[in-house]
Amino acid sequence: MTPLSSPVPHDNPQVQSLRRELKNELLARRQAETDIERFFDLSLDMLCIANAEGYFIRLSPAFTRTLGWSLEELMSRPFLDFVHPDDRASTLLEVERQLGRGEPVLEFQNRYQHQDGSWRSLSWKSTPHPDGSLYAIARDVTDREQAAQALRRSHEELERRVHERTAELQQRNRDLETLLYVSSHDLREPLRSISNFSQIVRERYGDRLDAKGLDYIDRVVRAAQRMDQLMEDLLTLSRAQRLAMPHEEVRGKDLVNAALAQLDETIRRTSAHIHVAPHFPSFRVNKTWITQALYNLIANALKFHRPGEAPYIDIAPYRVMDETTPMVGLVVRDRGIGVEPDQAQRIFQLFYRAVGREVSGTGAGLAIVQQIAHRHGGRAWVQPRDGGGSEFVLVFGSQSIIEEPPTP
Repeated sequence: MTPLSSPVPHDNPQVQSLRRELKNELLARRQAETDIERFFDLSLDMLCIANAEGYFIRLSPAFTRTLGWSLEELMSRPFLDFVHPDDRASTLLEVERQLGRGEPVLEFQNRYQHQDGSWRSLSWKSTPHPDGSLYAIARDVTDREQAAQALRRSHEELERRVHERTAELQQRNRDLETLLYVSSHDLREPLRSISNFSQIVRERYGDRLDAKGLDYIDRVVRAAQRMDQLMEDLLTLSRAQRLAMPHEEVRGKDLVNAALAQLDETIRRTSAHIHVAPHFPSFRVNKTWITQALYNLIANALKFHRPGEAPYIDIAPYRVMDETTPMVGLVVRDRGIGVEPDQAQRIFQLFYRAVGREVSGTGAGLAIVQQIAHRHGGRAWVQPRDGGGSEFVLVFGSQSIIEEPPTP
């Protein structure tokens, strides 16, 4: 009887080739498993595979280094047992979402219990497998979270202290303003009495006084008047700092005319030459306070003219780009004694008086101008004028712009 098939000899070339392929494939698989084991063992991150039943089926030694539990302990219980109670619902929802939609998770964070009872914050990245398992990488971010919390606490504490300090300073400012107002009001009456009675003494009894006595009387009057003006300036500065400044549309020319009207007597007395530009834009400002600021700048120019010369003052609109923000305002140019570069900023400080300026004044006028400018979102400064003298610039924020000045 003839067999249906005869056995293949072991030395058949095809058999030998097949055996070699199987052996090589087996070796490759073993090498791959060895590489994976080495990868799991050496990884600083926590590598794991979890099944659909909620158990770890493979873990890297990093889990033990991070959480203290042995790998056997971690794989003997559902992994949710190790999750913080407050994080279990969100963790389960994330797992169900991955398995249901097959979507990877690039960032998820929860807390796992350490063997010593403490909690470690873990940041996860995972992807689902078609067989229902999850492949995931976790990293211990506890130190980072603690540092972030410490930073938040420090920030909150700093904000609290700033708030308390701000409230304290505001209260002190209110107290100072009240003291300033009351003191100024109470002081001005006796000062005016001193000035008035001194003048009466001079008028009624001047013929009985010698030149020195009359000089003393004049000094008392001037000192009292200067102190009264100082009190008035301090009150003005206080009001400029705290009172509301409602804005309205005002023509620039009207602001200039209002300030000049208040200085009419001084202008006539000094024979000043005043040139006003023919065209001004309109501004959205507080008319009263901008008139006050402009008054101070023009009065300053009238005061600090060159000896033996009548003041020459030019008043015009001004426009400048402050970084990327347009600012508009006014400029008062004079041909006076000028301002030294090292004093250009200090003259806007309260009570600062430029060295060598032997002219009466309280040293508060330019500080008031700067405060008014700030309240309008702008600033004031001085710069040299071509040909000598100074240019005092007062600009407002972009919210004050209404229209461009017409072309002459």
